[in-house]
Amino acid sequence: MKLVLVGGFLGSGKTTAIVKACQQLIHQNKKVGVITNDQGSQQVDSEYVKSFGIPAGEVANGCFCCNYDQLDSELQSLREKDQPEIIFAESVGSCTDLIATLVKPLNNTRPDIKIVVSVFADAELLSSLIEGNSSFLEDSVRYLYRKQLEEADFLVLNKTDLLKPKQLGTVDKVLKSAYPNKIILHQNSLRDQDISRWLESMEQFTQYPKRNSLTLDYDVYGEAEGKLAWLDKRITITTANDNCVFVIRKIIGSIFNQIQTHHFTIGHLKFFLAADDWNEKVSFTTTSTSEDVSIRDHRTNSIRVLINARVQTNPMSLEKLVDDVLTKAEGAYQCTIVTENRSSYKPDYPRPTHRMG
Repeated sequence: MKLVLVGGFLGSGKTTAIVKACQQLIHQNKKVGVITNDQGSQQVDSEYVKSFGIPAGEVANGCFCCNYDQLDSELQSLREKDQPEIIFAESVGSCTDLIATLVKPLNNTRPDIKIVVSVFADAELLSSLIEGNSSFLEDSVRYLYRKQLEEADFLVLNKTDLLKPKQLGTVDKVLKSAYPNKIILHQNSLRDQDISRWLESMEQFTQYPKRNSLTLDYDVYGEAEGKLAWLDKRITITTANDNCVFVIRKIIGSIFNQIQTHHFTIGHLKFFLAADDWNEKVSFTTTSTSEDVSIRDHRTNSIRVLINARVQTNPMSLEKLVDDVLTKAEGAYQCTIVTENRSSYKPDYPRPTHRMG
């Protein structure tokens, strides 16, 4: 069996690529599985993956590294229940140190599993970092970002369609100079041929190297994770005239606009919307500049919404911002909004279960 560890910063397009890859593999009559991961227990990514009927497990309340036993249990459960030929395990976007804390321990306990590490990088974000105009100015966050790229077998430069040719050339040159031994793929994960190339490249990958563990300052790593506030909120919206999709479209736009107004930097802001047999995922990242959202029309008087917000501020401010938007929406659109579950927090200091040098 093959395990693809998919790393990379928040909003780099990991989940979209995984779903597209699974759909292609299923079409080829191959069995697949996915394990999602988040610092919280309410995961948009997990619900999104499951909405496609893809066998999936999840590791919650902390990264894979700090919940190794839970990851191992999910791997075993998927293997017993679904007999997958390939499992994609997507680490939370603030995580790094996968070689020392996951790959090496798994190589010891599950030597029959071939492990590939694919790390995704948002081409727009990387370009802005190179050009010096990224909103992520903190040294600790940049340090975390660089360390994620450092341990890739495959460095997937994703969303390349959003760059001009000259920008893409500059980014490619910088990556090849900084990581001369990496396999670098340019990818738009919405293009079937790009996903096929990613899968084929990993299938042909036979040089499972003696990987080196990162030299990592855990204090700086922990500081970087602590720069972001995390908010998970599950709500139900009801209206009298079947216009819930219109209402949630306005709410999503208002939340995005308020974050911009407060000059908070978005790590990742995502929503999973569900009503009857209809669902949609909406996502904003660091490089998003417009509140315009594409949501398929659907007539319903009730919609379930899961919000995952990872934003550079403090948890109290983020929660208040979202609550204020929801309160105003109830008055403006004559709707009822009920909060089913909520949590806001900053991640704990990273303490991996295992770390092998």
